[in-house]
Amino acid sequence: MSNENEKDDDKKIKRGFMDDAISKNIERLEREKSRPVAKDLVKLTHVETKKQEVDQGVQNLAKVLKDRVLEHDQFEKLSNDELTILETIMDKRLFLRRIAIIVNQSRIPLGIEPFKKDELKLLLDGLITKGYIIKEIVGENDVYYLTERGQYRVQ
Repeated sequence: MSNENEKDDDKKIKRGFMDDAISKNIERLEREKSRPVAKDLVKLTHVETKKQEVDQGVQNLAKVLKDRVLEHDQFEKLSNDELTILETIMDKRLFLRRIAIIVNQSRIPLGIEPFKKDELKLLLDGLITKGYIIKEIVGENDVYYLTERGQYRVQ
């Protein structure tokens, strides 16, 4: 019996510790609840903002620089065929026949109709008028090569 009394006493002591721990936790939570929250501590006020004025001299300088860059870098929109021709010529001087071979090598595997000589000449003449390539006649053959503008465009 004394063994059972001791067990009951141990249980009561453990319950007492548990009740004590629970009550301490409850008290701690209540204290934390009573503390002010950050949003209660900070008072927000509306601030008026003004748009920053751009200096007229700086604005004019930016416009002049933009115009110069556009003049220097302005390229016409080229078709994929024209770009392919420019990339084919790259740093070489090529005959019309050689350009046709190289350009058509990339078209045929894709199932695209190869260029005929007249079609290719029209594209090359268009690139000449746009200032991307130059044509020279060597003997009976036409030789094409890139201008500085064409080299810049390919890079």
